[in-house]
Amino acid sequence: MKRLKYIIILIILWLFPQMIFAQGPGEFRTAEGPIHITSQRLEANHKGRLITFVGDVVAKQKDFILYSDRLILYLDKEGKEIEKILARGNVRIVQGKRRATCQEATYYHRERKLILLGDPVVREGDNWVRGWRITYYIDEEKSVAEGKGQQRVTVTIVPGQGGK
Repeated sequence: MKRLKYIIILIILWLFPQMIFAQGPGEFRTAEGPIHITSQRLEANHKGRLITFVGDVVAKQKDFILYSDRLILYLDKEGKEIEKILARGNVRIVQGKRRATCQEATYYHRERKLILLGDPVVREGDNWVRGWRITYYIDEEKSVAEGKGQQRVTVTIVPGQGGK
């Protein structure tokens, strides 16, 4: 059980780093360096404090890549920091051998919480976890995979593979 906890934590930890709004509408910075975002279209709603990237969205930071149909950044009142990040539609996250897929991924900056919905699957090598919802509480190093109705949590662990 302890090994499962560590595998889930290691797999999910890399999914959404803390993001801080930087210079331009397609570039953001974190302690790990700049994040470059490309898409077919950019919609900036200054009054609503939203920045929306639409169509073939790709967000890259070093070896971290997020793909989605739409990426919405919710800014704070001053428009300087990101409160929430929402990736929707065909969400795919890749970092080295780690990858996750789902239909919706939401990162809450203040709570430092990541929620994956829409048939989320998180993989590292041959190890994987699937559920109705997967939530990771970054500061607590706690993850919760939940089932709903007939959809149960499913985990496959291959000894000698994956996390430390």
